[in-house]
Amino acid sequence: MRTAIIGTILALTGCVVTTPPRAEADLFLGQHIFYASSWPSVQTGYFDGVRVWSGTSQSATWRDIEPSSGNFNFSVLDQHVAQAQAHNMTLMYTLGQAPAWASARPEESANMGLGAAAEPGDMSLWTRYVTTVATRYRGQISAYEIMNEPRIPEAIKPYSPGFFSGSTDSLVRMTQLAHDAIKAVDPAAKVVCPPMDGGDLGVKRLEYFLSHGGGQYCDAIGFHFYLKTQTVAEFNTLLASVKAAMARQGVANLPLWDTEIGVLVQQSGTNVVPRNASGILSTVLDERDAAALMLKIVLASQVGGIARTYWFAHDSSSMGSTQPNKTIGALNLLGVGYIQAKAWLNDKQPQNCTIGDQSTDCTLLKNNVAAARISWGNTLSAVQLRQAGVRELWLLNGQHLPMASMDDGSLATLSRNFTDPVYLAL
Repeated sequence: MRTAIIGTILALTGCVVTTPPRAEADLFLGQHIFYASSWPSVQTGYFDGVRVWSGTSQSATWRDIEPSSGNFNFSVLDQHVAQAQAHNMTLMYTLGQAPAWASARPEESANMGLGAAAEPGDMSLWTRYVTTVATRYRGQISAYEIMNEPRIPEAIKPYSPGFFSGSTDSLVRMTQLAHDAIKAVDPAAKVVCPPMDGGDLGVKRLEYFLSHGGGQYCDAIGFHFYLKTQTVAEFNTLLASVKAAMARQGVANLPLWDTEIGVLVQQSGTNVVPRNASGILSTVLDERDAAALMLKIVLASQVGGIARTYWFAHDSSSMGSTQPNKTIGALNLLGVGYIQAKAWLNDKQPQNCTIGDQSTDCTLLKNNVAAARISWGNTLSAVQLRQAGVRELWLLNGQHLPMASMDDGSLATLSRNFTDPVYLAL
């Protein structure tokens, strides 16, 4: 009855409900962590898992782990693995970034240093590296991601070598070799296909890789859902394009992981500025706007069937979230909101949801019973909410407010007149 009442109220605001229930109720929210020294700021329960590979002074790429042939240094990765276990979190490790001595093009400029983006001159060196890592961390690293944002030059003309400049055939071969090496020593570990970026260009890269047979060696498809317009509409369109490409290439049955997504946040550090003049990372958001967008994207991801989301990044000084700002010694609102997203959505199934930028009404079921609704863009009165059986109003800043004490003025102020997502506990 309560659900019917509040559904009627929200329907009157013009929100159309269309989305069927999602089969999987559990929500996986992860974070990218740059530095092993950042772990003291991580609290158990903040998120479910971490993605690790680069970190400038504390990096764990292939070129850092094996600086010379056959000589391995696991000091940084050991710290990440131990800390992830201590915090009861899974760890995904991104393979790649060739050492100069193993690179097919050791003088080629690349994001991570000379020769790093090239395939190895001898593929057996790649197999040895992967086998050594998988053997050392058997049962401790639960997923391996193949490379980071490869260029796929046959599909899209690259503007720089980036993180991988080799041919598609060489990338497929490296994915196959990594799959075989990992499964030989740790069959339970998952292999994640090379994650593409670049919006619609990334979709073209992904489909080209899959069309060359790369998907058969993966347990999950990775993609980086960075947005040019910072809107849910763009996210939904991009997600539909990725899933369509997967379907065309016969891998629609594989889970889709968003292994990197994030925004520039003013309160992440000092003097945060746009990375680009236009497009992706061209806008710096205030922490409250960043938190609201994050929650909308996480909900759209859950409704859209994305199995895992890894936010970028825990300890970034421009895109940071769940590490306290060093200047003020506290989390920004994006970080607080990311923690709330877990509490709002975990163990619940979104039902009858239309996820949009301007307005949304989404029922959350727990054990097949309506437990809450998430709403934004729908101005509701305190009387209406109480009549609909709403017990508490949860905000992205972590506040849980009893409806019995709320009036229309306080509701409008706390939610920016319902512009921000609110959780209506039934």
